[in-house]
Amino acid sequence: MIKFFRKIRQDLLSKGKTGKYLKYAIGEIILVVIGILIALGINNLNARKNDRNKEVVYLNRLTTNLNSDIRLYNLIIKKDSSLIKDLEIMNSDYLDGQNNGKKTISNLSSLFSGYHFTSNSTTIDNIISSGKIEIIRSNYLLEDIFLYYRTTDDIEKGIDEAISEYNRAVFGPLIIELDIENLSDKQKIKFKNSINMKIDLLNNQLKIYSSQRELAKNLLNKINKELELIR
Repeated sequence: MIKFFRKIRQDLLSKGKTGKYLKYAIGEIILVVIGILIALGINNLNARKNDRNKEVVYLNRLTTNLNSDIRLYNLIIKKDSSLIKDLEIMNSDYLDGQNNGKKTISNLSSLFSGYHFTSNSTTIDNIISSGKIEIIRSNYLLEDIFLYYRTTDDIEKGIDEAISEYNRAVFGPLIIELDIENLSDKQKIKFKNSINMKIDLLNNQLKIYSSQRELAKNLLNKINKELELIR
């Protein structure tokens, strides 16, 4: 094709048709520019298509991560509820006068138990580390995603750490200090107050986890709606 155009130019010059040559040259330049613009347009379309495909992949992976988080929330909420029940039984069966020491001793593990939530954040971490955060086009959705993962970090550093610290700092020394089978009335009050404090912490954790679970569900719905729009 290039040889063909070159032959035409040489033929026009050899015949002294300078005016026609200039017109032809200008036309050839215009054709080249148009070809370049078309090629760029096709490349841009392909790039946008690739970005949309990547966006779909990332959003689908985010839904997988969120479903994993929701299952973990449900599991911890169930375990916390059971743990609270055990602690309340300890109060009523032993510390409130029934003196079922053996049952209290068997439930001592409840004093040290605690469940931590660790979010499955592999997808959002990969997006951020790759520097491709702009692939998710919806700024509103992006803000919701960041809000969710920011609050999960706050939970881990907040109520989860508070329960762990309470287990270490309060119940450990308390069990070492007290003879659980022969508590004085004063010691019972101290023990009972410690258990009630643990129950309060667990109830607070339950409340926070329930709220965070709803946040995860709402975010999951928003991502699914965004996927419907893209497709």
